[in-house]
Amino acid sequence: MYNVISANRSPKKANKNWRIFEQKNLKNHFGPILNVNGEDSHSVLDAYLKHKDTIKYIRWYPDPEKMTNAEYQGMLNQSKQIGNIPYITSSPEGFICVQNKEKAFEIWKQNNINCPDYFVYRNKEDFYVQQEKHKIEVPFLVRVNNGVGGHNTFVVRDENQISKALDKMDSDFKNYKKFGVRIKTLKICVKLIDSIDRDMAVNVSYRVHVAGNKVVSGYARVVPESEWCAITAGKFNIKQIDNWIYFNKKCESLIKEREKEICKSVHVLKLNHQGVDIVVDQNDNLCFLEVQPTYAAGYPIKMGRYCPPYYNPYDENLVKFLQENKNELKKEIPTYYKNWLDKNNHFNLVYKYLKEYIDG
Repeated sequence: MYNVISANRSPKKANKNWRIFEQKNLKNHFGPILNVNGEDSHSVLDAYLKHKDTIKYIRWYPDPEKMTNAEYQGMLNQSKQIGNIPYITSSPEGFICVQNKEKAFEIWKQNNINCPDYFVYRNKEDFYVQQEKHKIEVPFLVRVNNGVGGHNTFVVRDENQISKALDKMDSDFKNYKKFGVRIKTLKICVKLIDSIDRDMAVNVSYRVHVAGNKVVSGYARVVPESEWCAITAGKFNIKQIDNWIYFNKKCESLIKEREKEICKSVHVLKLNHQGVDIVVDQNDNLCFLEVQPTYAAGYPIKMGRYCPPYYNPYDENLVKFLQENKNELKKEIPTYYKNWLDKNNHFNLVYKYLKEYIDG
């Protein structure tokens, strides 16, 4: 008897289907799980028809970075045939907002959630037409809509850099499309949000983990102010440790004081459980950048640098610092230690809150 269908990445990517301690905690709160291929356009429906007398929930968990349009349409089609079964993490309809940033921006703006101004464009000529129409001035980013980690992205800080950036984007776009991955790749221009703290000479972003109506945990990512991208945690340098502590203390306050606003950013996209990337602009407004259902938390088997004791962070200098200063720092950033570094407790809370939210 199964209560949950977990519609996973294909068997070729199976090592990333479950993060450390995740599967056991979902089972504890939702019941027995049936793992199936969520990307082959039939296995989820097949499993549901076979076990529909006991299935109560579906955990849609396809690849957020490489799911193709054909696979996505297969997910939508299966979901339509299955009908109104509660989803635990991402709805099939909302999943496109994970990959295609312009979809998330569009819905956020419709719901008065602060996010960057943007426009989609076809070619160099169309870029200038759209720029005039949308009144987006430098600095901005020219990028693909479903890129990750700042790749396939060009920063434009001056008008005389636009033409060269567009040419580079055209070249990158052609090569990017050759791989045939992701749902619908487009070129977009996105306003660059000023998230620099000039007093401390750093650029800062926050990754916040939402489950249902609760913010479970979060952390700050701190890089030198010369770095335009503060999203990639791998850029962290131990030289920034004092600033890292300062902004992670600030994160503790942010996730408590702005919890409803943060959770709303997830719900309007028809999602339940996400890692949300947020920056704070110069007017102290939260600005939402993207969502990530498969946020890095480490895996049951060793994969790359994701290994004990904390899995993420994996920077050995930061891990050493966090261990050596645990007694003191636990008082200053308790949520970080209890709800993030302790991954077992993290996923226990994730699925506890999701169960409460979904079952009402």
